[in-house]
Amino acid sequence: MGMVLLMMADLISQRFPLNLSLPIGSTTGLLGGAYLLWLLTRSRTV
Repeated sequence: MGMVLLMMADLISQRFPLNLSLPIGSTTGLLGGAYLLWLLTRSRTV
């Protein structure tokens, strides 16, 4: 999953609209945070 996360972050930062160049670390953090929140909501068994 880590490889897919980094590949998606790289693609998004390269092809971001409005010709802005986003740092790969920021993009990875945003995608990773969204994925973590999704995992937390799906695995809640309380």
